Amino acid sequence: MGANVKDFLAWCRRHLILVTVLTLVGVAGFGYVNIQVLHMTSEPEFCHLCHPAKGFGALAEVDSWEHSGHAEAGVSCLDCHGRPGVFGYMKAKLGGLKDTYMQLTITPEEKLSILENPGEHLVPSEQCTFCHTDEGNAAYRKKHKYTMQVVEMRMLDSVKNPEFRERKGLPDIMTETFVGGTHFDHSFHIEAFDLECNNCHFGLIHRAQSKSDRMNMCLECHDENQGSSAPKLSNCMTCHQAQYDLHQGIGAKGVKGEPSLMWAAEVGCEGCHTGAEDGQFRPSSETCVNCHDADYVEIFNDWAGQTKSRIAELKLIRSEVELLLKEADKRKRSTAEAWTLYEKALYNFRLVRNDGTNGVHNSEYASEILDSVAADFREIRKGLNEAW
Repeated sequence: MGANVKDFLAWCRRHLILVTVLTLVGVAGFGYVNIQVLHMTSEPEFCHLCHPAKGFGALAEVDSWEHSGHAEAGVSCLDCHGRPGVFGYMKAKLGGLKDTYMQLTITPEEKLSILENPGEHLVPSEQCTFCHTDEGNAAYRKKHKYTMQVVEMRMLDSVKNPEFRERKGLPDIMTETFVGGTHFDHSFHIEAFDLECNNCHFGLIHRAQSKSDRMNMCLECHDENQGSSAPKLSNCMTCHQAQYDLHQGIGAKGVKGEPSLMWAAEVGCEGCHTGAEDGQFRPSSETCVNCHDADYVEIFNDWAGQTKSRIAELKLIRSEVELLLKEADKRKRSTAEAWTLYEKALYNFRLVRNDGTNGVHNSEYASEILDSVAADFREIRKGLNEAW
């Protein structure tokens, strides 16, 4: 045995260059394989093995994520469940080893209990502000400037604001107050009440929280601050900016509209939102028959159905256009004008989507806005094709 080792070492000394090359190739190959394994075990498909349910809530985390705005934007599991930077990534992966061990050793009941009662800082506010604010992104990058992106492991580490935020059509939540179709001052709520993001957005991705539930949560908090300027149920316009814009036929970039029939008839919010006093803020087609004949049920459903289909169609086209623009950027092509047009189209698209009624507030204006979005997407594609 000893002789064999000596012979091998002697052979290595005689072929030092070859051994060095083979060693470097082996190390590079080993590193490459390990990086690919890290990638593979960070994908939602891998997470789905332990979170296989459909719907919302415990065990359905992957399926509920797939139907969220984060999935649409290309934000994956480890973009939220691992802090930015290489150390944050590796810490999350090491934590995943513990999760894997627990998956194999604890009972289904214990697992459900853990998933239904997540830790308070499972996704810390710092994680949210990294993508949704310019100041938060810059501060974190300055603090961790040498560990942000060693190799491309996930989208999060390459996020640089304001470019990323603007190209995703997102407001800076700490400086802008028109967020998600509503007027909301994040900066005031965070600084005045020392709130964390998950105080209001708990379960944003993985829990079936209806818009009525979220509205009631706002009103409960406002009711606790009697005598303050916190808007109450009677102050709809204070918050619901997108809805009022659609009603008036304004708000979209480059698209002029006319007021809706309801706005022209001076029908107030409570005329359709008849269950608001009981905490049910969403009207339905049946609400129409309080003032109109039964035929309006079908009209309501037609308006909503057509707009919903177009939103779903444009959602797919938006993803394709974004990929085309990113590919053009990689090829060092001039895309500044195309990105500007894309951001305009995305703003208009989200105005209709964030209205939340699938166009029912102003069907004609919603249709005109979506027509303009489709036209902008076609123009971007045409420009990119002609540039070749």
